[in-house]
Amino acid sequence: MSKNAGEGPTRRERLRRQTIEEIKQRAFELLDAGGTNEVSIASVGKAMGMSPPALYRYFPSREALLDALVVDAYTDLGTTVASAARGGAEQDARSRVALIAQAWRRWALALPRRYAMLFSDRSPGAQDPPEGVTAVNQGMLALITALQEIAPPSPAGDAPLDKSLLGWGEAIGAPPEVAPAALRLAVLFWSRVHGLVSLEISGAFDNMGLDAGLLLAEEIRVVVDAAAGRGSGARE
Repeated sequence: MSKNAGEGPTRRERLRRQTIEEIKQRAFELLDAGGTNEVSIASVGKAMGMSPPALYRYFPSREALLDALVVDAYTDLGTTVASAARGGAEQDARSRVALIAQAWRRWALALPRRYAMLFSDRSPGAQDPPEGVTAVNQGMLALITALQEIAPPSPAGDAPLDKSLLGWGEAIGAPPEVAPAALRLAVLFWSRVHGLVSLEISGAFDNMGLDAGLLLAEEIRVVVDAAAGRGSGARE
């Protein structure tokens, strides 16, 4: 019996969705405790009290389950960063850039194994699910918007990098008027923040006796000054 248009999900569909969410929750618990190596159909089934064949009715493979975790983690990270930017809507663009970077760092430090899953711990050649990339790009778009407000107007160049940046900006939904300079700074800034956070998670800065929060603040200053055209050595 088919459903009429506008009808809500059936009881069976609701139960299936609930089961899928519980499977993902149990998988996240295993991930947070021991990393991606701890996540398997067998381990999640054991945590759920389900047999592996029963779990396969919801996720056809371990890779499919990991893809679902990646989408949820990217969504959480992107939403967290975008929410931080919206929370600073009344502040200037420099302050919003700082809020974005700090929100990224807080999420990564709070959930280091999820962060590793997204950026380092997956199998070689694994492709990010498109819906996950779209979700995390919420944060990137907020960063681009803030940097565009800081950067002086500049025409698009003919350099190959400018063309690539504009193509990437269009693909993620950046405003059509965005300058390549803002896109370039957004990518470089994300690379720097990601590098700093990854080193902090690894304990590298502890071994060096350095404060990662202060290093991040310095990177924010450098990037914002570069966006404003003041050069990396200028200080207010």
